[in-house]
Amino acid sequence: MKYICLIFFLTTIFNFSSEAQNLPVEPELQFVKIHFKYFFKDELNTFENTCTKDLVMNGVIKTDFWLTSKEQKDILKMAKKIKFFSMPDTFKYVPKNNIGISYSLDLGPQTLRIKYKSKDKTVVWTYPTTEGDVRAQKLIELSKFIRKIIEAKPEYKKLPHPRGGYI
Repeated sequence: MKYICLIFFLTTIFNFSSEAQNLPVEPELQFVKIHFKYFFKDELNTFENTCTKDLVMNGVIKTDFWLTSKEQKDILKMAKKIKFFSMPDTFKYVPKNNIGISYSLDLGPQTLRIKYKSKDKTVVWTYPTTEGDVRAQKLIELSKFIRKIIEAKPEYKKLPHPRGGYI
């Protein structure tokens, strides 16, 4: 009788744990809201808990997406470190000595908005940014940091690869 109860108990636990693994994951509270538009049509929007990936020839695909508490804290820590909330609203390329460069790849404007408590800041920049502008370089570091977090998440990795490219 003990063995039957033990088998029943173990089977129940196994079934429960299997069902729990198939349940949809609930999003964590997004206490740091981010709207990040980068590289053509790619976008992270934790205001709406979505991520959009540009598939180039196949349009775009949008998926449910959110950041963990740790990821939000890490982004906020870096944003505070580079003084994101006191940066200028825009960074534009200004050639040195009135000598411009030809830049064939127009990625469009890149936008990063971070809202945390009463702080709400949006910064827009284009490539290339002004060489030697330390603030712009720090902004680019923050944007790369956020992209690295996005691209490491399983939800993003499940999305199809882009087909084609931009000239």
